[in-house]
Amino acid sequence: MGGKKYAILSMQRIVNFGSVLQAYSLRKILKEATDCPVSFVDIDDATVLSSRQTVRNSVDYDAPAAYPPGLFQRAKRWIFARCSAWNKHLIRKFMKEELSLADSSNAERYDCVVVGSDEVFNHSKGIRLQLHGDVKQADKVISYAASCGSAMPDDISPDDLHQVRSAMAQFSAMSVRDHATENYVSALYDGPIEHHLDPVLVGDLYRRPHRPVKLKKYLLVYAYGQRIRTAEEINAIRNFAKTKGLKTVAMGGTQFWCDFYIPVSPFRVLDYFYSADYVVTDTFHGTIFSVINQKKFAVIVRKTNENKLIGLLQDLQLENRRVENLDAIAEVLDAEIDYQAIGAVLEQERARTRAYLKTQLEV
Repeated sequence: MGGKKYAILSMQRIVNFGSVLQAYSLRKILKEATDCPVSFVDIDDATVLSSRQTVRNSVDYDAPAAYPPGLFQRAKRWIFARCSAWNKHLIRKFMKEELSLADSSNAERYDCVVVGSDEVFNHSKGIRLQLHGDVKQADKVISYAASCGSAMPDDISPDDLHQVRSAMAQFSAMSVRDHATENYVSALYDGPIEHHLDPVLVGDLYRRPHRPVKLKKYLLVYAYGQRIRTAEEINAIRNFAKTKGLKTVAMGGTQFWCDFYIPVSPFRVLDYFYSADYVVTDTFHGTIFSVINQKKFAVIVRKTNENKLIGLLQDLQLENRRVENLDAIAEVLDAEIDYQAIGAVLEQERARTRAYLKTQLEV
């Protein structure tokens, strides 16, 4: 495949660990499959259709936040906010140094553009026809482990349906990462649909040597900022940590009720997952980081991410890691996980991923 040019169109400029590490992992897989340079295409909002999506991202924040009162806690929140700003700086540095993301430029032309992974079909900022397949600078367009998030076909106005279907028809091959996205795509696309796992799961980050961390005996809390906010959730997690003699450590998004917030680089966050005694998360990639580091973890599923999170847990036969009742969080966290069986599944999926990409990238 020498001399060909490939690119990824995804959420690689979103400033969080999951977005940049999935972009990093997918690019590495593509480089290995093609032995060619792989660039990134930026999202182009030139053609965006209105969406009638009913599941708002803000719904996860409808409940009042149960922040601890007092002057000390106010000072702590100020410190956490400053640490969060530094964390974003470290992620942007990773974007520049590891992903080679410079100023936005979509002037190049590519033999093939891979759309995905991440929620490329979501409607949070409207229905982007480029992400739905209308990639002007690509001779061929395929998807890999794409997700629609909480979007549904009914969100699309009947007047716009033909434009979306026309864009989707430009895909030469379709790969999704959950059954909800398969249902979404099947209503808009007539070709076969394959199912693959996120690049972080099927990439080689699980092999990365871990550097030690100074902190010991801690429960890692990985969620979007302030999303673990109700008294019920906070008390359940803190009470469990107390019974185990653990500190609560927030990473990624700030959780003001945690004992610590530690700003780290994307690679370094994996070291903290590896060294944690337990993990509590309400995110897709927090679940994946827990799995590749073989941790005991619990997942709080939200309305906005239930499609992709439930699908992920089903794929890995880890449905029992979902916290249905906060009173049972200790039972979930202490339950053993057969990581040998999961490892066998992931090895099969790594082979399937590379076979799919090698076949489809023969432009």
